[in-house]
Amino acid sequence: MISLVVIEDHPALRAGLELLLGREGFRVAGLTATPEAAEILVERHEPDVAVIDIRLPGLSGVELTRRLLATRPGRRVILYTGETDLELLYEGVASGARGYVLKDGHPRELVEAVRAVAAGGTYVDPRLRPALLSRRATRRLPVLSKREREILDLLARGHTGEHIAELLFLSTETVRTHVRNAMIKLEASTRVNAIAIALREGEIAMPPERMAAHR
Repeated sequence: MISLVVIEDHPALRAGLELLLGREGFRVAGLTATPEAAEILVERHEPDVAVIDIRLPGLSGVELTRRLLATRPGRRVILYTGETDLELLYEGVASGARGYVLKDGHPRELVEAVRAVAAGGTYVDPRLRPALLSRRATRRLPVLSKREREILDLLARGHTGEHIAELLFLSTETVRTHVRNAMIKLEASTRVNAIAIALREGEIAMPPERMAAHR
């Protein structure tokens, strides 16, 4: 059973998320409204995934994510937000979080994101693509190789590195190498950041099934 902690300062939404995630078979190990309590909660339970709102009292969810990952880089965080500010969006995908979900989407998107991130994959909200494309690149980034694009595309669909290795008949280390090379070329700090940049630059496209779900 996938274990979660939820950090959300809105009481009604926090209660709703607990019901939704519990109904989907996840174990909600703890909920809190403040960043200070969140750090204690995560340290105590070490959940499979932490779902964190970006707007929190005193400390942003982005900064909280950075602090959690500074002490243990392997932690899996999903940023859950109603914000559409482009700069905040970029901060979010660059923070080290493995997932980024907008609150105005269907609840199943958060469920899908939790499952993907808990399995070691990544999740980028389908509405990120138009926002990323609206920001003009200041310079031309190096072009990714066909294999690098293929692997980033599969990561964007929520596949894990291990599953991608099986699909493409590659070793997991080869997949990791291609991901690292793509991140270097795109000057990305995380896999999610690399996916966001690749979408913005047109190196990969939004998965058709996610585009269809939002038409």
